[in-house]
Amino acid sequence: MANINRNNLGAIGEHQVLSRLLLLGHQAAITNMSVNNMENIDILCRDSNNHYAAIQVKTTMANDFNVGICHKQFFDEQGKIDLATGLKYLESKIVGPWVMVQINGTDMEPIFKFFVMSRNQVIKMIYESEKWYLTDFNRKKPLSGNGGIYLSVYWLNGHGVPANNTHKEWINPFTGHNFENQWKNLWLD
Repeated sequence: MANINRNNLGAIGEHQVLSRLLLLGHQAAITNMSVNNMENIDILCRDSNNHYAAIQVKTTMANDFNVGICHKQFFDEQGKIDLATGLKYLESKIVGPWVMVQINGTDMEPIFKFFVMSRNQVIKMIYESEKWYLTDFNRKKPLSGNGGIYLSVYWLNGHGVPANNTHKEWINPFTGHNFENQWKNLWLD
C-alpha cells in the first residue's frame, strides 16, 4: 500500500467506521471537520433505541495499535511506577468505546478489519497489558516512562503472551474473546 501520512490514515479509519455504522442502521457523524483530530472522540453515534456512543477510532496498517498514551502516565513524579495513577489517567482519557481499524490488502483492494471494544474493555486491556509491561519484564535498566503504549491485534483476537527468558506470561483479561466486528460492544457501558 502507499505511504499514507498519520492524519490521512486516521481519516481513512474514521470514514470506514462511519460507513459501517450507517450500514448497521445507526445515525452517526464524524466530529472532526477536517483530518485534524478532536481529542478522545472521533464519531458520535446513536442507535435506534436512542443510545449514544462517543467513539474513538484508532487505525493501523501494522499488527498493533498506538493507543495515543505514553508509559509516563503510569509513573509518579519521582519516576516510580504508579499503576493507580495510570488507571486514573485511563479512566479520565477514555470517554467511550473504541473501534480499531486494521488496514491490509492493496491500494486498489484494501481489506478493513474492525475491532470493537466498550470503554471498560479498552481500559482493562490497556491497564493489564501496561501492568505486565512495566512489572513483569526482566530488565537490566529501569524504564524511564518514555514511549507509547500499543495494543496487539493478537491480543484483540483473545490471545496472551507466553513467558520467555525476558518476561513472565501475560494472561489476556479477555482470553478467547475475539473483538473483531463486535459492534454490540458500542452499547455496553
